[in-house]
Amino acid sequence: MMMNDISISTKKIILTAFETAKQLNFATAIWRLPNQSEISIVVDFSDKLELQTYSLEQTDKGFAFSPFQNKNKDGTDLLGYFIKADWYFTSNSELQEPSFRASEREKKFFETLENHLQNHSEEQTELPSYHLIETLSQSHQNLVQKGVEAIKSGAFQKVVLSRRQEVTLEGEWKISDLFTKLCKMYPNALVSVVFIPEIGLWVGASPEILVSLDKNNIFRTMALAGTQAYNPDLEISQAVWTQKEIEEQALVSRYIINTFKKIRLREFEEDGPKTVRAGNLIHLRTDFWVDLNEVQYPDLLTIMLGLLHPTSAVCGMPKPESLDFILQNEGYNREFYCGFLGQVNFQKETHIFVNLRCMQIINPQKAYVYAGGGITAHSNPEKEWNETVHKTQTLLKAFEN
Repeated sequence: MMMNDISISTKKIILTAFETAKQLNFATAIWRLPNQSEISIVVDFSDKLELQTYSLEQTDKGFAFSPFQNKNKDGTDLLGYFIKADWYFTSNSELQEPSFRASEREKKFFETLENHLQNHSEEQTELPSYHLIETLSQSHQNLVQKGVEAIKSGAFQKVVLSRRQEVTLEGEWKISDLFTKLCKMYPNALVSVVFIPEIGLWVGASPEILVSLDKNNIFRTMALAGTQAYNPDLEISQAVWTQKEIEEQALVSRYIINTFKKIRLREFEEDGPKTVRAGNLIHLRTDFWVDLNEVQYPDLLTIMLGLLHPTSAVCGMPKPESLDFILQNEGYNREFYCGFLGQVNFQKETHIFVNLRCMQIINPQKAYVYAGGGITAHSNPEKEWNETVHKTQTLLKAFEN
């Protein structure tokens, strides 16, 4: 059978399987972790995905995808979508035939995948050119100024304000080609494409871990804030940061430390801040980790996920006041931008990232790119606008052939 034809690369099988699942309206995700070459895919054969609460340690393997606003009515639980790994395949595994007990939906998936693979081509097509739908910079600058004034009046210390940029795409193209290009462009990011029939198609290249647990039982999180354009002529260790950027990043670090204190966890390690590159940008980052072999905290992943999200890197400090300001003033629904996403319980590893540097594909000719920045008392509205322009370029650069 075609399934066992070794002339087809495993990467091609994954990309074709994603397109197949999407065509059949099955929830699916493909991703590649930072600094790794392995690509993974999950396909969920359920009729429908519902919002559900997360308990990461108790969950079967799959892929989490949660919106920015994701608390249930009483504010106690995080809600999101979970793409079960009814079928899971990686670029390092061998394709298995479906079992004789396979469901009708599963059989349909494999039949369609096999047909697509028989017509496979390893050639990558060029991505289309794009056109930005004009956005008035003044409206975002006015929003930033309003945020600065609220901070100076004592309403909160920091708020993250964002915008949505509409883009038109010209010509036919495949989402799998965009994924392949982003993997090459951003080796240090979680590169992902997520399709859920109930919500649509999202693409991302996120540099920011929210919570993770590796096979050695080490829990990690990070404080990532402060942004500059990357200068290839300058060693990143030589980057100079302003008081505003240093202050902004320190607030995020303090937020994480206070969260550890809240659950009386003192046995954490801290490294940073240091300058790190994320594609065309550089940021300040502090890494935090906890060795769970030495600390008895079996539910730390889920507890920290609930306490951290939304972090001060995507919302503000204090959280309730800054979130209220965002919801009252931003003027649009962030949806899954600044939510979180990632693999759960694969080979004893869970890696959940903040959904930054992302794009919502409405149809092959229309998309939205999202970008924001941290506002403090020292923020300059024009600089903040320019920062959002740089951030939208992270994904749009892929369309510049």
